[in-house]
Amino acid sequence: MRRESVAEVAALFDVYQTGLVFHALCALTRLGVPDLLGETPRPVRTVAAEAGTDVDALRRLLRLLDGHDIVTFEPGTDEVALTDRGELLRTDHPMSLAATFATLGVSDVAHRMDHTLRTGQPAAPIALGEGFWEFLAARPDRQRVFSQAMAEQSRLLSLPCVDLVDWPAEGTVVDLGSGTGALLTAVLRAVPGLRGVLVDQPHVLDRSRAAITAQGLADRCEVAAGDLFEEPPPGDVYLLSRVLHDWDDEAVTRILSLVAEKSPDGTRLVLFEDVLPADGSAGAAQAWADIAMMLLYDGARERTEAEYRTLLERSGWQLRATVPGPPGMHVIEATRRSPRPA
Repeated sequence: MRRESVAEVAALFDVYQTGLVFHALCALTRLGVPDLLGETPRPVRTVAAEAGTDVDALRRLLRLLDGHDIVTFEPGTDEVALTDRGELLRTDHPMSLAATFATLGVSDVAHRMDHTLRTGQPAAPIALGEGFWEFLAARPDRQRVFSQAMAEQSRLLSLPCVDLVDWPAEGTVVDLGSGTGALLTAVLRAVPGLRGVLVDQPHVLDRSRAAITAQGLADRCEVAAGDLFEEPPPGDVYLLSRVLHDWDDEAVTRILSLVAEKSPDGTRLVLFEDVLPADGSAGAAQAWADIAMMLLYDGARERTEAEYRTLLERSGWQLRATVPGPPGMHVIEATRRSPRPA
């Protein structure tokens, strides 16, 4: 066997082994282990007792993560501590990714990717026994962690886009599907003359109200129970962040058409979504997100600018600009455009 082939075998086998690390981090955060650790080493036996885990199983998992810069594990003393990277898995870290790893999602359905490859259909119903949204709706504890994960990812991807938009000095911004409202409150803090309406499912609104009140914005922002497939409240600007890539083209057209239906010409639409290159390529993060959408939701996908333009025009909007944001995000701006008389 050639030396080059041996090196490639080793590199590919490393990919195989790294997949297990991903699952290990998901399991560790779901059990709250990182919150029991810090920079100061602690005995594994103590951590296992507090987390309710088997001592030997936890020790062996920590030994794996020691080789991936998540923890430092000292077999001689049987003590463990978090690295700087591992600290990001604590829920109290300002840049925490704990909920992102703890939430149910890609790590739970990817093992049924063979079904998706055979049929083109999402793997979630096969892996979970029902559709992803239905699974979460029936399990409030899972829904809560998923909402936290979306808030974490919004902080990294959507919040940096707020400063890329030329918001009006006054008027009403309606945020559709915003969850806990971190994005809308960022917009309202940036433009004191704006008011906001947050629209989401009833089961998340208590957390939304609490978050808005904590930001001191309860007098400028209301929450309303609603659905993406219902007529939204009136507004001057409609904001949808990382919503449309969850749906197929037909559903996206319906969502955008409902927003356009009662909106006068000139109403603005702001989308925070990633945009794939026109040549059909994709960066590593874009390709990962596209496969995640394919596994979780029927017909969901990342799209090119041309594809968004088509969907917008079909729904009564005219694309005005596409502005790159942080890696994995773009700002897509459109205005309401009524059909011209024949």
